[in-house]
Amino acid sequence: MKISTLKEVLILSRRARITLFIWGYHGIGKSAVVRQTMMENLLGMVDMRCSQLEASDIRGFPHPDLQSMRTQYLPPPDMPIANTNFTDFFSKYRELPEEEKETYWLKMQPFLKEGTLFLDEVNRAQDDVLQALFQLVYDRRVGQYILPAGWNVVCAGNFMEGYQTNGFTDPAFLDRFCHVTLSCGETTLEEWVRWMVNMHGISAQKAIEFTTSNLKHLDGDLEGKDMGFKIQPSRRSWDAVVRVMTAAADAEKEGHPFSEDAKTECIAGLVGREIAMAFSRYDCPVKPNELLSQGVELLQPKLTKLTRNQMTGLAWGLVGYAKPKIKEDKVATVVCDFAEWMCKHHPDKDIVVAMCKSLVTSDAGNDKTDPLRVACLTNTKLAKLIGTSGSTMFKNTLIDRLNQRPELQQLLSVVTWGKD
Repeated sequence: MKISTLKEVLILSRRARITLFIWGYHGIGKSAVVRQTMMENLLGMVDMRCSQLEASDIRGFPHPDLQSMRTQYLPPPDMPIANTNFTDFFSKYRELPEEEKETYWLKMQPFLKEGTLFLDEVNRAQDDVLQALFQLVYDRRVGQYILPAGWNVVCAGNFMEGYQTNGFTDPAFLDRFCHVTLSCGETTLEEWVRWMVNMHGISAQKAIEFTTSNLKHLDGDLEGKDMGFKIQPSRRSWDAVVRVMTAAADAEKEGHPFSEDAKTECIAGLVGREIAMAFSRYDCPVKPNELLSQGVELLQPKLTKLTRNQMTGLAWGLVGYAKPKIKEDKVATVVCDFAEWMCKHHPDKDIVVAMCKSLVTSDAGNDKTDPLRVACLTNTKLAKLIGTSGSTMFKNTLIDRLNQRPELQQLLSVVTWGKD
């Protein structure tokens, strides 16, 4: 990932309220990029090196409260408490003599109302520190300490180099992050050269010429170093993917869109690059809301061309859209029409059975009635018996609608059992 893309990803992950983990080689400038991004966006930054911390540096130090006879945890001095506006802080900062600015900058960071808590060298931290971070990086709190609303957490670490100092590779812990990599080599070479010129001017010319002639002179031997694990998707990470997409869509409406690279890198950092690329290419020609608004008959030409994967996605998407509105006539009619079309024309009929079972159980008042509803879905005689008994248990539910469409109910029974 380029430096410019990482800067975007830092802001996108902040808006999506997901915790970024930046991987890269030592000395590549991970913390410098974070610091520069925060300053460019008028945000504060607290920089902590986890390899040098104890758990009390994050959780706080225990202090007995004699009044309540309970132990309270005093917040560590470096953790953000957010009570100063950045504009007010920066106004005073500019008025200070040059020799006092850095001290004031470092002293005031935890008090700014908005910013980033940057936790570096996380994969080199002791196990008790990792346990303290476990809750902080996802729930934004640890013990009695709560991260202020205007702050987010960004973590970083150097690539694994064949040894392990802690239990960092716990999958439950790794799953709490969006993992991204700040690249070396040619990917970030141009940006590094520009930075060197801005920092040192003509004095950097010889170093630039020598290192760019052979990238091993710049970054060393890059072989055999990586994160030490493979990013795997989870239900928690897909929840984060949706938050990223929502945050990106909101930013675009506000006139500050994120690049496709930034969005792709965020999603790849949550579910893995291969799945992220497949997700970006996935596009079902028929959307659930389109099906509900236009009806099955109008969309038949498109429906007949759907693959099994597309049809599965459409069916479960329809469940999500239709579930809260299944008692509405129009919604229930479209669902039944779609189920009937699937039973008659689509080879993957098991999809429609799974869809209907989900819709039947979703409108149940409690779990005890679910087995009966499922039975009525595929047992025409039982459904008819209950439907004529005068019971109001299934009134205006999908079961009630199916009782009004005996042909569809018979089709579902045949699909499920092979006979009526």
